[in-house]
Amino acid sequence: MVGRAVVTPFGPYLDEKAGVPPIRLGPGPVLPPYRSFRGAPVLEAFFSALLILVCVGVLAFTVVAVKKLYQGQR
Repeated sequence: MVGRAVVTPFGPYLDEKAGVPPIRLGPGPVLPPYRSFRGAPVLEAFFSALLILVCVGVLAFTVVAVKKLYQGQR
């Protein structure tokens, strides 16, 4: 039994180490921290406007619901 490796189906996974990978110190390609494309500001403006419209709609619904709720109290 000396010199024989134990083969398990989890062998490759046991060789991996948990945690954050080390920082490379050697030369390599310099990449920006994120990739952007030309349509990003347009998409951001669209979704911001959509979010504002949803907030206004929820606020308007709340006002109407409260108004109807207290309408019969007079």
